[in-house]
Amino acid sequence: MNARNKLTVAYLNGCLLVAAVVGSTTGSGAVFLLAIAALAAACVAHGNIRIRPRS
Repeated sequence: MNARNKLTVAYLNGCLLVAAVVGSTTGSGAVFLLAIAALAAACVAHGNIRIRPRS
């Protein structure tokens, strides 16, 4: 596994952790799903999670 993949997995794990805390605080599975979707989308938009390698 190369460094880019390791960073992507680390960012996804961070998103899952934050979404789990938010979801368990509110006690709602829907809030968890909304939080994980928003956090993952924000990371992709910001460039932390790269779907395709840069050309």
